[in-house]
Amino acid sequence: MSDSPNNQGVNKPGPGGPKTLSGFLASALDMEELISNSVYRDYLDPANWPADLKPDVFQKIKEHLTVLIQDTKKHRKILLALTKQYGDDTKSR
Repeated sequence: MSDSPNNQGVNKPGPGGPKTLSGFLASALDMEELISNSVYRDYLDPANWPADLKPDVFQKIKEHLTVLIQDTKKHRKILLALTKQYGDDTKSR
């Protein structure tokens, strides 16, 4: 997490946020799922773009979004591995 003014308070645990390592990892997994499924995938549908967007421009955008989706899958695998290794809070103490 960055301490830049634009990121202050973003993704930081608050009074109702995660308190355990398992909770933090689960929260990170949830964020990855949200980004991949509800943001990137929505933008793969040409209907979600301006009607006058040229097909070749949309294709380029789609190529880049596909890379982001693949990266998000890698992030998910990393977080799942961390959860498997450190997710049991009694082991992380």
